[in-house]
Amino acid sequence: MANVADNELNFLPYIYDIIKSIDRDSRDVNQKIIDFRNQLLKARECVEKMPGIQYSRQDQRKQIEILQKQLTQKTHLIQKYKSLQPFQEQVETPMHQ
Repeated sequence: MANVADNELNFLPYIYDIIKSIDRDSRDVNQKIIDFRNQLLKARECVEKMPGIQYSRQDQRKQIEILQKQLTQKTHLIQKYKSLQPFQEQVETPMHQ
C-alpha cells in the first residue's frame, strides 16, 4: 500500500510537465492539466481509504493514549510473570526428554 500511496501522491512530475508545456507554448497543456486533476482525484480516493481517516485528530490521540497504556500494562505483566519463581526454574533448567 505504501508504494501505491507514494505513486498516488507524487504530484511533482505532473506539475513539471505542465510548466514545461507552458514554457514551450505547447498545445497539450490542457491534457497535462487534466492528467494532473485525475492524479489529484486518485490521491483523494487513496486518502479516503486510509484506516482511521473517519476519526478526528483528538479521537486518534485518545486512541493512541489508550493503546500506549495497554502496551505499558501488558509489558509490565510480562515482566511480572517472567519474574515468578516457577518460570525462572523452567528457564534455568531446560527440559531433557
